[in-house]
Amino acid sequence: MSFTVCAINTQSLFALIDGNNFFVSCERVFNPSLNNKPVIVLSSNDGCAIARSNEAKALGIAMGAPLHTFSHLIKPHDIKTLSCNFELYGDLSNRMMHILQNFTPDVDIYSIDEAFLDISRLHVSGYSLFSQSIYDTVLKHIGIPITIGIATTKTLAKIANRTAKKQQKTHVMMRTQDEITHALQSTDLSSVWGIGRALTPKLKKLGIYTAYDLSIKDPMWARKVMGLSGERLVRELQGISCYENKEEVDKKSIQVTRSFGVRLQEFNDIAEAISAHATRLGEQLRRQKLVTPTLSVFCRTSLYSGSTPYNGIGIIAFDTPTNDTATLIKGALHALRQAFQSGHLYQSAGIHALDLIAEGTFKQKSLFSLPKKTSETTGQTKKLNQAIDMINQRHGKNTLFWASSGINPRYHVRQSHRSPRYTTRWDEIPVVR
Repeated sequence: MSFTVCAINTQSLFALIDGNNFFVSCERVFNPSLNNKPVIVLSSNDGCAIARSNEAKALGIAMGAPLHTFSHLIKPHDIKTLSCNFELYGDLSNRMMHILQNFTPDVDIYSIDEAFLDISRLHVSGYSLFSQSIYDTVLKHIGIPITIGIATTKTLAKIANRTAKKQQKTHVMMRTQDEITHALQSTDLSSVWGIGRALTPKLKKLGIYTAYDLSIKDPMWARKVMGLSGERLVRELQGISCYENKEEVDKKSIQVTRSFGVRLQEFNDIAEAISAHATRLGEQLRRQKLVTPTLSVFCRTSLYSGSTPYNGIGIIAFDTPTNDTATLIKGALHALRQAFQSGHLYQSAGIHALDLIAEGTFKQKSLFSLPKKTSETTGQTKKLNQAIDMINQRHGKNTLFWASSGINPRYHVRQSHRSPRYTTRWDEIPVVR
């Protein structure tokens, strides 16, 4: 028999910090001329909208809308379109998270622009002043406006944050039952954290249209209909904390993939892209203290190219799970040879690390693998990877890179409107006059 363990603690209190229109706000930090204007940040290869300012949202431009569907609005409404600049956004996100840790060490980073603060053990005399202090500090030091939602569970804190955005407030706190009930009744079911597109129609057929409708259901009924996650969700809506702060995620895989700026046909060009992906993968694995025993590599053509689509896949298993960049590149290129087929114009390629395990975890080697002196080699490669990671973190992405990724690669994405990487590149530091 399975059961749910929840932190039934009336003193639990969480604050969700969310950067407002984060990518757009990052652009406005260094370009104030974008303030109060419709701004759209485009995806890789300038394909579709992945972030919109409030002014752009007011024009009816939807999240994920392809550029060609709103291009006729750009000139009449003076819409500023910018290519994504993830290096800048990631750096400003790290700075924001470090500031939040000054208020409490219990910071659970949920995404690039969101973090939960467990403030249960803080002695706060006034939460309005506390929230305003967080808002003012982040705005002063980073220049990013934020919204804060405070409640007794993470799910309710999400709803409080959303309520604050709707009411155009810097923060909203929900502690009394009346406050919670009113917010839940005003929240559509599809907006509840954990309710996906597939589940929404199913629940609406059962007469559940709002967060409040779901909150008054029996948790065991929710388990039968939605599984264990559904039971937890209902309990969270009822004020019982079920999601611990810094809850460990059992990550099983990591994928690095990117569309090309132009169609590629030659193996060497795609090999350079795969080498770059393997480099990024190694960085992510080491940062999360994970290793992988298996790699999957794919290369595919466009579905709309007019010819028969092709999607090639290759797989390689390592004798010993690894996060060493050189080993990952060598393995990925071996798998690419299985996936690649000449005569096609390829649109994208990617690399997928499978069956991830914690670094240092013992795993039986293959019975037929050749014996190697791995202790010295492992120590040397680990130091090399650490040195490369440190230099690239300090001096900018790709300050040091593997030659197999190409000196002048053709696989780079199209970013015709990218702003400078003001905080991570010496040659792109803003000039103060």
